[in-house]
Amino acid sequence: METQNRQHPIDGTEGDPIDLKIAATWTKNYRIMNPNETISHFFGNQILQQILNQPDCLGIRIYYANEIRLNWIQRIFIAISNFLRWIVGAYGVKHLILVGSDKDGIDQLPEQAPTIAPSDPQKVTMAMSFKASARIIGEQASPCPGGAGCPQNELTR
Repeated sequence: METQNRQHPIDGTEGDPIDLKIAATWTKNYRIMNPNETISHFFGNQILQQILNQPDCLGIRIYYANEIRLNWIQRIFIAISNFLRWIVGAYGVKHLILVGSDKDGIDQLPEQAPTIAPSDPQKVTMAMSFKASARIIGEQASPCPGGAGCPQNELTR
């Protein structure tokens, strides 16, 4: 995660496609570090379009949130737990992986197909490569704190 503010403004190009293998590894890492936790959220295209269609909107910022308000004892235990995770180095950079989904809830992943071995065109290797496809997986590119245009408002205090 970035620790310094970027100097360039938000321009709508933030975020990049990410390779399926990397995305799969990162989501697996998250599931291992957060067992029995929510692993994804789905937002329909209508609400996303409503937000994106607002005047001057260049993208969507997604916040992590939790509806439970902790009491002081719970906060102490969380602080100790976080400190112990820091001591053992069990922290990583949080990422959001964005993927399309169809009407049946099936993720629209990039298509994969076997590749032909360059040394012998008759043999098909077990390695998989991504075919040119309109389907992409996205990854965040501007985290807060540290990213461009990190706001100071009711959602960040």
